[in-house]
Amino acid sequence: MRFARLAGFVALSLTAATTTFGLPAPAASAAPQPTTPTTAPGSTPTPTTPVVGAIPGLTPPPTDLATGIAQATKLRLAINANARRADILDEKYLEAQAAVRKANKKIAATQRRIDATDAKVDELKSELAGRAALLYMGAGNADPLGFDAASVQELGARAKYGDAAAETDERLLDELKRTEDALNAQRNDLESQLAAAKQRQKTALDAKRKVARINANMRKLLATTSASVRLLAAKMEQDALATAAIAERAWLLRLSKQKGKAGIGAPIGDVPAPSLGALYAIAFAEKQLGKPYVYAGAGPNVWDCSGLTMIAWKQAGVSMEHGSRSQYMSFPHVPIDQLAPGDLVFFGVSGPMNHHVGIVVGPGIMIEAPHTGAFVRIASYYRPDLVPLGARPTSPPDFTPKPLP
Repeated sequence: MRFARLAGFVALSLTAATTTFGLPAPAASAAPQPTTPTTAPGSTPTPTTPVVGAIPGLTPPPTDLATGIAQATKLRLAINANARRADILDEKYLEAQAAVRKANKKIAATQRRIDATDAKVDELKSELAGRAALLYMGAGNADPLGFDAASVQELGARAKYGDAAAETDERLLDELKRTEDALNAQRNDLESQLAAAKQRQKTALDAKRKVARINANMRKLLATTSASVRLLAAKMEQDALATAAIAERAWLLRLSKQKGKAGIGAPIGDVPAPSLGALYAIAFAEKQLGKPYVYAGAGPNVWDCSGLTMIAWKQAGVSMEHGSRSQYMSFPHVPIDQLAPGDLVFFGVSGPMNHHVGIVVGPGIMIEAPHTGAFVRIASYYRPDLVPLGARPTSPPDFTPKPLP
Protein backbone atom coordinates (compact mmCIF):
# COMPACT_ATOMS: atom_id res chain seq x y z
CA MET A 1 0.00 0.00 0.00
CA ARG A 2 2.79 2.39 0.89
CA PHE A 3 4.53 1.78 -2.44
CA ALA A 4 1.26 2.41 -4.25
CA ARG A 5 0.97 5.78 -2.50
CA LEU A 6 4.56 6.56 -3.51
CA ALA A 7 3.77 5.83 -7.15
CA GLY A 8 0.68 7.97 -6.84
CA PHE A 9 2.79 10.81 -5.48
CA VAL A 10 4.81 10.89 -8.72
CA ALA A 11 1.60 10.95 -10.75
CA LEU A 12 0.36 13.91 -8.70
CA SER A 13 3.11 16.07 -10.16
CA LEU A 14 1.50 16.22 -13.59
CA THR A 15 -2.02 16.40 -12.17
CA ALA A 16 -1.15 19.39 -9.98
CA ALA A 17 0.56 21.19 -12.83
CA THR A 18 -2.29 20.73 -15.28
CA THR A 19 -4.76 21.89 -12.67
CA THR A 20 -2.68 24.95 -11.85
CA PHE A 21 -2.29 26.09 -15.45
CA GLY A 22 -5.75 25.20 -16.66
CA LEU A 23 -4.77 22.32 -18.92
CA PRO A 24 -6.71 19.06 -19.01
CA ALA A 25 -4.85 16.01 -17.72
CA PRO A 26 -3.33 14.03 -20.61
CA ALA A 27 -4.92 10.79 -21.68
CA ALA A 28 -3.13 7.62 -20.71
CA SER A 29 -2.70 6.54 -24.32
CA ALA A 30 -1.40 9.76 -25.84
CA ALA A 31 0.99 12.57 -25.07
CA PRO A 32 -0.51 15.95 -24.13
CA GLN A 33 -1.44 18.05 -27.17
CA PRO A 34 -1.21 21.85 -27.24
CA THR A 35 -4.33 23.89 -27.81
CA THR A 36 -4.30 25.97 -31.00
CA PRO A 37 -5.44 29.56 -30.44
CA THR A 38 -8.27 30.84 -32.60
CA THR A 39 -7.80 34.20 -34.28
CA ALA A 40 -10.34 36.34 -36.07
CA PRO A 41 -9.13 38.74 -38.80
CA GLY A 42 -7.94 41.98 -37.27
CA SER A 43 -8.32 40.75 -33.71
CA THR A 44 -5.82 39.83 -31.01
CA PRO A 45 -5.22 36.11 -30.68
CA THR A 46 -6.90 34.72 -27.58
CA PRO A 47 -5.74 31.39 -26.18
CA THR A 48 -8.44 28.92 -25.29
CA THR A 49 -6.63 28.02 -22.06
CA PRO A 50 -4.95 30.33 -19.57
CA VAL A 51 -1.19 30.73 -19.89
CA VAL A 52 1.46 31.64 -17.36
CA GLY A 53 2.18 35.34 -17.43
CA ALA A 54 5.67 36.69 -17.86
CA ILE A 55 7.63 37.25 -14.67
CA PRO A 56 10.07 40.16 -14.50
CA GLY A 57 13.65 39.00 -14.82
CA LEU A 58 12.69 35.52 -16.04
CA THR A 59 12.57 33.99 -19.49
CA PRO A 60 8.97 33.88 -20.77
CA PRO A 61 7.34 30.48 -20.34
CA PRO A 62 7.14 28.13 -23.33
CA THR A 63 4.35 28.88 -25.74
CA ASP A 64 3.62 25.17 -25.80
CA LEU A 65 2.53 24.64 -22.20
CA ALA A 66 2.21 20.90 -22.62
CA THR A 67 5.88 20.76 -23.65
CA GLY A 68 6.79 23.03 -20.74
CA ILE A 69 4.92 20.83 -18.28
CA ALA A 70 6.63 17.74 -19.69
CA GLN A 71 10.04 19.40 -19.31
CA ALA A 72 9.24 20.53 -15.77
CA THR A 73 7.99 17.07 -14.83
CA LYS A 74 11.17 15.52 -16.18
CA LEU A 75 13.23 18.09 -14.25
CA ARG A 76 11.37 17.36 -11.01
CA LEU A 77 11.82 13.61 -11.39
CA ALA A 78 15.54 14.08 -12.05
CA ILE A 79 15.94 16.40 -9.06
CA ASN A 80 14.05 14.02 -6.77
CA ALA A 81 16.01 10.98 -7.96
CA ASN A 82 19.34 12.75 -7.57
CA ALA A 83 18.33 14.16 -4.19
CA ARG A 84 17.38 10.69 -2.94
CA ARG A 85 20.67 9.20 -4.11
CA ALA A 86 22.60 12.11 -2.62
CA ASP A 87 20.74 11.78 0.70
CA ILE A 88 21.58 8.09 0.95
CA LEU A 89 25.23 8.66 0.07
CA ASP A 90 25.35 11.64 2.42
CA GLU A 91 24.23 9.40 5.27
CA LYS A 92 26.83 6.80 4.26
CA TYR A 93 29.52 9.49 4.29
CA LEU A 94 28.44 10.90 7.66
CA GLU A 95 28.23 7.43 9.20
CA ALA A 96 31.69 6.58 7.89
CA GLN A 97 33.07 9.85 9.23
CA ALA A 98 31.54 9.17 12.65
CA ALA A 99 33.03 5.66 12.57
CA VAL A 100 36.45 7.12 11.73
CA ARG A 101 36.24 9.53 14.68
CA LYS A 102 35.29 6.71 17.03
CA ALA A 103 38.03 4.50 15.61
CA ASN A 104 40.61 7.25 16.10
CA LYS A 105 39.55 7.65 19.73
CA LYS A 106 39.80 3.89 20.23
CA ILE A 107 43.21 3.83 18.55
CA ALA A 108 44.44 6.61 20.83
CA ALA A 109 43.16 4.76 23.91
CA THR A 110 44.80 1.52 22.74
CA GLN A 111 48.07 3.36 22.14
CA ARG A 112 47.94 4.76 25.67
CA ARG A 113 47.42 1.24 27.05
CA ILE A 114 50.35 -0.01 24.97
CA ASP A 115 52.58 2.76 26.30
CA ALA A 116 51.59 1.94 29.89
CA THR A 117 52.10 -1.79 29.36
CA ASP A 118 55.44 -1.17 27.66
CA ALA A 119 56.58 0.87 30.66
CA LYS A 120 55.43 -1.93 32.97
CA VAL A 121 57.46 -4.47 30.97
CA ASP A 122 60.58 -2.30 31.27
CA GLU A 123 59.99 -1.90 35.01
CA LEU A 124 59.61 -5.66 35.55
CA LYS A 125 62.68 -6.46 33.46
CA SER A 126 64.72 -3.94 35.41
CA GLU A 127 63.56 -5.39 38.73
CA LEU A 128 64.26 -8.94 37.57
CA ALA A 129 67.69 -8.00 36.30
CA GLY A 130 68.57 -6.54 39.70
CA ARG A 131 67.29 -9.60 41.55
CA ALA A 132 69.09 -11.95 39.17
CA ALA A 133 72.40 -10.14 39.58
CA LEU A 134 72.23 -10.36 43.37
CA LEU A 135 71.33 -14.04 43.33
CA TYR A 136 73.93 -14.79 40.71
CA MET A 137 76.66 -13.19 42.84
CA GLY A 138 75.33 -14.90 45.94
CA ALA A 139 75.74 -18.24 44.20
CA GLY A 140 79.52 -17.73 43.93
CA ASN A 141 79.86 -15.68 40.77
CA ALA A 142 81.90 -12.51 40.93
CA ASP A 143 80.85 -10.96 37.63
CA PRO A 144 77.24 -9.75 37.72
CA LEU A 145 77.75 -7.86 34.46
CA GLY A 146 78.12 -11.16 32.65
CA PHE A 147 74.45 -11.97 33.34
CA ASP A 148 71.97 -11.17 30.51
CA ALA A 149 68.33 -10.91 31.59
CA ALA A 150 67.06 -9.94 28.14
CA SER A 151 64.15 -12.39 28.15
CA VAL A 152 62.10 -14.56 30.44
CA GLN A 153 63.28 -17.66 28.61
CA GLU A 154 66.95 -16.89 29.30
CA LEU A 155 66.23 -16.24 32.98
CA GLY A 156 64.42 -19.55 33.32
CA ALA A 157 67.29 -21.38 31.66
CA ARG A 158 69.88 -20.24 34.20
CA ALA A 159 70.31 -23.21 36.53
CA LYS A 160 72.01 -21.25 39.29
CA TYR A 161 69.34 -18.54 39.11
CA GLY A 162 66.56 -21.12 39.05
CA ASP A 163 67.96 -22.93 42.07
CA ALA A 164 68.28 -19.69 44.04
CA ALA A 165 65.03 -18.02 42.90
CA ALA A 166 62.58 -17.26 45.63
CA GLU A 167 58.80 -17.16 45.41
CA THR A 168 58.93 -13.39 44.79
CA ASP A 169 61.12 -13.90 41.75
CA GLU A 170 58.79 -16.54 40.33
CA ARG A 171 55.92 -14.09 40.74
CA LEU A 172 57.88 -11.42 38.93
CA LEU A 173 58.63 -13.83 36.09
CA ASP A 174 54.96 -14.77 35.77
CA GLU A 175 53.90 -11.14 35.84
CA LEU A 176 56.43 -10.25 33.17
CA LYS A 177 55.18 -13.09 30.97
CA ARG A 178 51.56 -11.99 31.34
CA THR A 179 52.45 -8.36 30.69
CA GLU A 180 54.41 -9.18 27.55
CA ASP A 181 51.51 -11.32 26.29
CA ALA A 182 49.12 -8.45 26.94
CA LEU A 183 51.44 -6.07 25.12
CA ASN A 184 51.53 -8.31 22.06
CA ALA A 185 47.74 -8.63 22.08
CA GLN A 186 47.34 -4.86 22.34
CA ARG A 187 49.70 -4.31 19.42
CA ASN A 188 47.77 -6.81 17.30
CA ASP A 189 44.52 -5.08 18.27
CA LEU A 190 46.01 -1.73 17.28
CA GLU A 191 46.99 -3.05 13.86
CA SER A 192 43.43 -4.30 13.30
CA GLN A 193 41.97 -0.96 14.40
CA LEU A 194 44.28 0.95 12.07
CA ALA A 195 43.27 -1.24 9.11
CA ALA A 196 39.57 -0.84 9.91
CA ALA A 197 39.93 2.93 10.28
CA LYS A 198 41.71 3.11 6.94
CA GLN A 199 38.85 1.22 5.28
CA ARG A 200 36.24 3.48 6.91
CA GLN A 201 38.12 6.54 5.72
CA LYS A 202 38.14 5.12 2.19
CA THR A 203 34.39 4.48 2.40
CA ALA A 204 33.82 8.06 3.54
CA LEU A 205 35.92 9.53 0.75
CA ASP A 206 34.23 7.34 -1.89
CA ALA A 207 30.78 8.45 -0.72
CA LYS A 208 31.89 12.08 -0.62
CA ARG A 209 33.16 11.92 -4.20
CA LYS A 210 29.93 10.31 -5.41
CA VAL A 211 27.79 12.94 -3.69
CA ALA A 212 29.97 15.69 -5.18
CA ARG A 213 29.39 14.25 -8.67
CA ILE A 214 25.63 14.03 -8.12
CA ASN A 215 25.43 17.59 -6.82
CA ALA A 216 27.56 18.85 -9.72
CA ASN A 217 25.20 17.14 -12.16
CA MET A 218 22.20 18.68 -10.39
CA ARG A 219 23.73 22.16 -10.57
CA LYS A 220 24.53 21.67 -14.24
CA LEU A 221 20.99 20.44 -14.92
CA LEU A 222 19.49 23.49 -13.19
CA ALA A 223 21.88 25.87 -14.92
CA THR A 224 21.01 24.54 -18.38
CA THR A 225 17.25 24.58 -17.77
CA SER A 226 15.27 27.70 -18.61
CA ALA A 227 14.08 29.82 -15.72
CA SER A 228 10.44 29.33 -16.72
CA VAL A 229 10.75 25.54 -16.59
CA ARG A 230 12.51 25.75 -13.22
CA LEU A 231 9.71 27.96 -11.92
CA LEU A 232 7.08 25.57 -13.24
CA ALA A 233 8.88 22.59 -11.69
CA ALA A 234 8.99 24.36 -8.31
CA LYS A 235 5.28 25.12 -8.51
CA MET A 236 4.52 21.54 -9.45
CA GLU A 237 6.55 20.31 -6.50
CA GLN A 238 4.66 22.55 -4.08
CA ASP A 239 1.28 21.46 -5.41
CA ALA A 240 2.20 17.78 -5.51
CA LEU A 241 3.56 17.89 -1.96
CA ALA A 242 0.42 19.63 -0.74
CA THR A 243 -1.85 17.09 -2.43
CA ALA A 244 0.26 14.17 -1.24
CA ALA A 245 0.26 15.58 2.30
CA ILE A 246 -3.54 15.56 2.36
CA ALA A 247 -3.64 11.98 1.12
CA GLU A 248 -0.92 10.81 3.52
CA ARG A 249 -2.54 12.46 6.52
CA ALA A 250 -5.88 10.88 5.66
CA TRP A 251 -4.22 7.48 5.39
CA LEU A 252 -2.50 7.95 8.76
CA LEU A 253 -5.78 8.98 10.39
CA ARG A 254 -7.47 5.85 9.06
CA LEU A 255 -4.57 3.75 10.29
CA SER A 256 -4.75 5.43 13.71
CA LYS A 257 -8.46 4.63 14.03
CA GLN A 258 -7.78 1.01 13.10
CA LYS A 259 -5.10 0.72 15.79
CA GLY A 260 -7.16 2.52 18.41
CA LYS A 261 -5.42 3.87 21.48
CA ALA A 262 -2.09 2.35 20.52
CA GLY A 263 -1.63 5.08 17.94
CA ILE A 264 0.60 5.00 14.87
CA GLY A 265 3.91 3.34 15.59
CA ALA A 266 5.12 1.77 18.79
CA PRO A 267 7.24 3.95 21.09
CA ILE A 268 10.34 2.29 22.52
CA GLY A 269 10.58 2.71 26.28
CA ASP A 270 9.28 5.73 28.18
CA VAL A 271 8.84 8.85 26.09
CA PRO A 272 9.88 11.99 27.99
CA ALA A 273 7.70 15.07 27.95
CA PRO A 274 8.73 17.86 25.57
CA SER A 275 11.35 20.12 27.10
CA LEU A 276 11.91 23.87 27.18
CA GLY A 277 14.85 23.43 24.82
CA ALA A 278 12.47 22.53 21.98
CA LEU A 279 11.41 26.17 21.75
CA TYR A 280 15.02 27.29 21.32
CA ALA A 281 15.72 24.58 18.73
CA ILE A 282 12.70 25.71 16.72
CA ALA A 283 13.55 29.39 17.07
CA PHE A 284 17.04 28.72 15.73
CA ALA A 285 15.69 26.65 12.83
CA GLU A 286 13.26 29.44 11.92
CA LYS A 287 16.16 31.90 11.68
CA GLN A 288 17.73 29.68 9.00
CA LEU A 289 14.73 29.81 6.64
CA GLY A 290 15.77 30.75 3.12
CA LYS A 291 19.40 29.66 3.48
CA PRO A 292 20.66 27.26 0.79
CA TYR A 293 21.06 23.52 1.12
CA VAL A 294 24.66 22.38 0.73
CA TYR A 295 25.87 18.81 1.09
CA ALA A 296 27.29 18.16 4.59
CA GLY A 297 26.50 21.77 5.54
CA ALA A 298 26.29 22.58 9.24
CA GLY A 299 25.97 26.37 9.18
CA PRO A 300 26.15 29.14 9.69
CA ASN A 301 25.02 30.04 6.16
CA VAL A 302 24.47 26.67 4.49
CA TRP A 303 22.79 23.50 5.73
CA ASP A 304 21.97 19.92 5.00
CA CYS A 305 19.06 18.23 6.76
CA SER A 306 20.82 16.67 9.74
CA GLY A 307 23.27 19.55 10.07
CA LEU A 308 20.31 21.87 10.64
CA THR A 309 18.69 19.65 13.28
CA MET A 310 22.05 19.04 14.97
CA ILE A 311 22.90 22.73 15.37
CA ALA A 312 19.30 23.68 16.20
CA TRP A 313 19.26 21.33 19.17
CA LYS A 314 22.77 22.37 20.14
CA GLN A 315 21.19 25.70 21.14
CA ALA A 316 19.23 23.71 23.73
CA GLY A 317 22.29 21.96 25.17
CA VAL A 318 21.78 18.68 23.28
CA SER A 319 24.62 17.03 21.36
CA MET A 320 23.99 14.65 18.47
CA GLU A 321 25.86 13.23 15.51
CA HIS A 322 25.70 14.85 12.08
CA GLY A 323 23.58 12.20 10.37
CA SER A 324 19.85 11.47 10.31
CA ARG A 325 20.27 7.75 10.98
CA SER A 326 22.37 8.37 14.06
CA GLN A 327 19.88 11.00 15.21
CA TYR A 328 17.02 8.52 14.85
CA MET A 329 18.84 5.98 17.02
CA SER A 330 19.98 8.48 19.66
CA PHE A 331 16.66 9.53 21.24
CA PRO A 332 13.37 8.06 22.50
CA HIS A 333 10.92 7.32 19.70
CA VAL A 334 7.52 8.97 19.42
CA PRO A 335 4.53 7.82 17.31
CA ILE A 336 3.71 10.19 14.48
CA ASP A 337 0.31 11.09 15.96
CA GLN A 338 2.00 12.13 19.22
CA LEU A 339 4.72 14.38 17.81
CA ALA A 340 5.33 17.72 19.53
CA PRO A 341 7.20 20.84 18.39
CA GLY A 342 10.96 20.22 18.45
CA ASP A 343 10.69 16.50 17.74
CA LEU A 344 12.60 15.08 14.79
CA VAL A 345 10.72 13.47 11.93
CA PHE A 346 12.33 11.08 9.44
CA PHE A 347 11.83 9.79 5.89
CA GLY A 348 12.95 6.56 4.24
CA VAL A 349 12.27 2.84 4.11
CA SER A 350 12.65 2.59 7.91
CA GLY A 351 13.94 4.53 10.89
CA PRO A 352 17.43 2.96 10.98
CA MET A 353 17.69 3.29 7.18
CA ASN A 354 16.17 6.75 6.81
CA HIS A 355 17.70 9.31 4.44
CA HIS A 356 16.18 12.62 5.58
CA VAL A 357 15.20 14.46 8.77
CA GLY A 358 13.26 17.60 9.66
CA ILE A 359 12.31 19.38 12.89
CA VAL A 360 8.62 19.57 13.81
CA VAL A 361 7.25 23.08 14.35
CA GLY A 362 3.54 22.31 14.49
CA PRO A 363 0.89 19.71 13.59
CA GLY A 364 1.94 18.24 10.25
CA ILE A 365 4.53 20.97 9.70
CA MET A 366 8.34 20.86 9.85
CA ILE A 367 11.38 22.92 8.93
CA GLU A 368 13.78 21.10 6.60
CA ALA A 369 16.85 21.58 4.44
CA PRO A 370 15.61 19.64 1.39
CA HIS A 371 18.20 19.10 -1.36
CA THR A 372 20.73 20.75 -3.66
CA GLY A 373 19.15 23.68 -5.47
CA ALA A 374 16.61 24.29 -2.69
CA PHE A 375 16.54 26.34 0.51
CA VAL A 376 15.63 25.78 4.14
CA ARG A 377 11.85 25.90 4.21
CA ILE A 378 8.64 25.11 6.08
CA ALA A 379 6.90 22.05 4.64
CA SER A 380 4.42 19.32 5.48
CA TYR A 381 5.92 16.12 6.86
CA TYR A 382 3.03 14.03 5.56
CA ARG A 383 4.81 12.24 2.72
CA PRO A 384 4.68 8.71 1.31
CA ASP A 385 8.06 7.76 2.81
CA LEU A 386 7.33 9.18 6.27
CA VAL A 387 8.77 6.94 9.00
CA PRO A 388 6.01 6.12 11.53
CA LEU A 389 8.21 7.02 14.50
CA GLY A 390 9.85 10.35 15.23
CA ALA A 391 12.51 11.05 17.87
CA ARG A 392 12.40 13.37 20.86
CA PRO A 393 15.59 15.10 22.05
CA THR A 394 15.22 16.83 25.43
CA SER A 395 17.35 19.57 26.91
CA PRO A 396 19.28 18.71 30.11
CA PRO A 397 17.82 19.70 33.49
CA ASP A 398 20.47 22.37 33.96
CA PHE A 399 19.83 23.95 30.56
CA THR A 400 20.11 27.73 30.79
CA PRO A 401 18.64 29.67 27.85
CA LYS A 402 21.05 31.96 26.04
CA PRO A 403 20.58 34.44 23.20
CA LEU A 404 20.50 32.67 19.84
CA PRO A 405 23.38 33.32 17.42
